[in-house]
Amino acid sequence: MLSTSEGNFGSTSIRRDERVAQALGHAVRTMSEAGFELRRPVGFVIDAKLLFMGYTLPQDGRFTIVVSGMAADSKMLGGLLMHELSHIYRMQTNHPSHNGHLLSEAIRSLGSRGLSDVYKQRIIRDLVNDIQDLYADEIAVRLMTQSGALSKRELTAFFQSWVKDEPVESGNTKRDRWLNLAIMAKNARAISQMRKQAIPDTGDKAASSNERFLALLPGELSRHNTYFEKLLSNLKEDVSADAYRSFLMDYLNEFVRVAEGDEGEGGV
Repeated sequence: MLSTSEGNFGSTSIRRDERVAQALGHAVRTMSEAGFELRRPVGFVIDAKLLFMGYTLPQDGRFTIVVSGMAADSKMLGGLLMHELSHIYRMQTNHPSHNGHLLSEAIRSLGSRGLSDVYKQRIIRDLVNDIQDLYADEIAVRLMTQSGALSKRELTAFFQSWVKDEPVESGNTKRDRWLNLAIMAKNARAISQMRKQAIPDTGDKAASSNERFLALLPGELSRHNTYFEKLLSNLKEDVSADAYRSFLMDYLNEFVRVAEGDEGEGGV
């Protein structure tokens, strides 16, 4: 569906609005030509104060992509818009990974176990969002490279920059364990995505960074890396709502079990 340009938040120029509008129109056409037709109107706003690239806001039967000022001025703009449009496609086709009710059920399955702290709640939300991103990027990354929105070299640098090589060491053992396990999952997400979508790890930068990270962790924690990489590399495209609900519940509960140090109960 033809995209529309809308207003913006904060102080932005008409030239910036026009640049985003043109990029969004191109991204929508690219999606449509590849068979990913968007059935609802898609617009945008620019938030000059937003500290990350952007996000999608469903509103009154349509979707609005909120673009940060830095993204609007970046060479990554086209890639961001294709990524967000791929989320919208997943939502409008009701893929289980983007089914809000199902995701809420999976998070509620954790009960109060380990979720009393705000940082833990944020980590759990991030785990869910990262899998949503993987499903969106199954569409987006292919279209980015085919359309020239981003090159393989740019994608390599982007994903390599995600992989952290140092664990958190604040002195709070419980918090550090949660945060470092979350870093492990994010590193595994980046590395798994690069492998699955044939994005070169030039100079083995991502792999080396992750190896340094794992080497600085306690051995009983670092061994869980294989679990994350295997799980995130083998997500199924055609999955029923019930199967995805079960998968996500198992994943989140296993993460909490390990993060809480309950190593005697099962294992990965």
